Amino acid sequence: MNGRKLAGLMLLLLLVVVYSFAGMLLAIHLLPDSKWAELIYYPVIGILWIFPAMKIIAWMQPKDPE
Repeated sequence: MNGRKLAGLMLLLLLVVVYSFAGMLLAIHLLPDSKWAELIYYPVIGILWIFPAMKIIAWMQPKDPE
């Protein structure tokens, strides 16, 4: 495993931990006491972490020598 993949793995693990805690804290402090708000909030937050993860994974890939 090269250094870029190892660093990317560590970044992904850090992203998952920090993102989940941040999403939870936002939900605690910003969401009204409503099951409907939670029903919308958690799936949206659960999908949005994919975008920074995709950037990290793209960075981890070896560059094509051209």
